[in-house]
Amino acid sequence: MLSQQYSTQVNPDCEHVQIKDAVTDQERQAIYQFRYKIQVEEMKRCIPGADHIKKCISEEMDSWSHLAYAELNGQIVGTARAVIGGAEDFPEELGQVFQLKRYKEFDPTSKNMCFATKLMVDPCLRKTPLSFRLMAKVYELSRQHNVQFSFSGSNPYLIPMYEQLGYRQIAPGFQDPGYGFIVPTLLLTEDIDHFKAVKSPYLRLARKLTNSPVAKQWLASNLPEAFKYPVGILTSRQDHWNTIKQLAGDPVANLDVLCDLNDEEAGQLLKIGVLIECSREHYFIRRGDVCNEVNILLSGQMSVLDGQALPIKPGDICGDIGIMDQTHHHVDVIATEHSVILVLSRAPFEKLCRSFPEIPGKLHFIIQNREVK
Repeated sequence: MLSQQYSTQVNPDCEHVQIKDAVTDQERQAIYQFRYKIQVEEMKRCIPGADHIKKCISEEMDSWSHLAYAELNGQIVGTARAVIGGAEDFPEELGQVFQLKRYKEFDPTSKNMCFATKLMVDPCLRKTPLSFRLMAKVYELSRQHNVQFSFSGSNPYLIPMYEQLGYRQIAPGFQDPGYGFIVPTLLLTEDIDHFKAVKSPYLRLARKLTNSPVAKQWLASNLPEAFKYPVGILTSRQDHWNTIKQLAGDPVANLDVLCDLNDEEAGQLLKIGVLIECSREHYFIRRGDVCNEVNILLSGQMSVLDGQALPIKPGDICGDIGIMDQTHHHVDVIATEHSVILVLSRAPFEKLCRSFPEIPGKLHFIIQNREVK
């Protein structure tokens, strides 16, 4: 079920990993410490509320959430969280960003929503099926509680992975302090046709259950904007090219990053890109955010805030370049107009380069970045 984009040769330890539910306070504390290890010690994020003495990260919602974790040789090597409830149960800020009151209209008396978040995996197991196994556990919990709408949020570079699970973008992104720019996503838990189309790992689980199209039909009628964002896995290279052309004009002529590529290479590079939106006066990048991608402004207007406002025009790169190696952004970037950004992420780029090894040598932003280093 896994695309090669996210799975290489399986780590032999992976088959011995056990997926468990956190039941005791001791298990929960171990998960909070694992979060700290990944987010603060490894990724160097500045997480608000992190306990640097106990070296743990926890939130108020953890107290009523379902925590899943992966265990190998007595150690936690991965975790994910499912927070299940009704629209009124979640923090007001989440309710506003994800428009939970509108989703509540589907069944006002039901606690049919889930936030599937805090997915983290030990670096040595990151290119294995473990991420999907943890999220499958979250999916099982959602179905056990009759969840219809499973929300999540993803950094732009991880959107292809979430799309393969069956999630869709549903709104412009937002800044989550410490975690960077987050794109709201939604999984319709009974949308078995979509699971088939994207070859979701959830398909095997969903087939064992009763699935109804009612929630999807309701969403299409009442929140049609939730379907406006194309799903990359299901979008042809030509359609993706045409969408970018509508936003930025002729890509080869107007995007400097493509100037030395032939048409085939340009089309292949653009195909791995994800389109995301950032609303006016929202920050797209905060200094210190983790960067595993290169961001290209396609339409709108942005500014770098570095002592003075430096304009970013369509075709320009926003922020730092992490498409070859993870780095951190060194500037703040804000959208001065509603903007659409093309995100080229490291994992799909590495896969593309195996088929087109000459592409990196033709990309000015990679050449210049190497020269600076």
